[in-house]
Amino acid sequence: MPGLDFAAVLSEDRRHVFQVNARDSYDEGLVRALLVAARENSSRLLSGDALLTTIPGFRHPGRDFDVLAAARPGVHRYHEVQQPELQKVTWAVFPGYECEFAGPDHYSVEDARESFIRFLTPANLDRAPVPFLRVRYDNTVTKGGADGPDGVLVKPETLYRELELLDGAPGSFVEFENFRGQVFRVEWDVDWILSGAAEGNGARRLRLDDLLAFAAKSLHA
Repeated sequence: MPGLDFAAVLSEDRRHVFQVNARDSYDEGLVRALLVAARENSSRLLSGDALLTTIPGFRHPGRDFDVLAAARPGVHRYHEVQQPELQKVTWAVFPGYECEFAGPDHYSVEDARESFIRFLTPANLDRAPVPFLRVRYDNTVTKGGADGPDGVLVKPETLYRELELLDGAPGSFVEFENFRGQVFRVEWDVDWILSGAAEGNGARRLRLDDLLAFAAKSLHA
């Protein structure tokens, strides 16, 4: 297909395939480095039940990626329709950023698929990081919310918007979790009130600009 390229290599046991897809972003040097690293780390990528696996320390000149990532069959669907037997033994390999991946126990199959397709966009080898972010919120003014026990995965822009919308909405809250599993809660009472992992057992009042800066930092660091 025009603009869509892929390359693959056999795993060390020659029973599995590591595949890199690239849409309008193919970089032969980067792709080769990914496949070499994947093969060298075959046992780590193929063992266990993690839906999304990362190998820290991946580097390539001119790029800011810092992990090698892999999605197992069922998360990716590269060959699901046309070659189902190949699908069963193919791991999708792509470059990523540490902040994009939570611990393995933080993903259901649906979460992993959504992250892979909607947020990680692994075929875009020129992408910027999209941090892992799970949000629960309820707004008494806008009536918007996602306050189920598991929350929803969103992009940072959604979090920033909902924090802004707390202004003048007493009884509302936004709770967000980053890739480290740290959970922060923001409520409205004249000002924005932040509590959570970095605040110990207390809470502090913040201006909106300071709150947004804190939220952005917490998603990347």
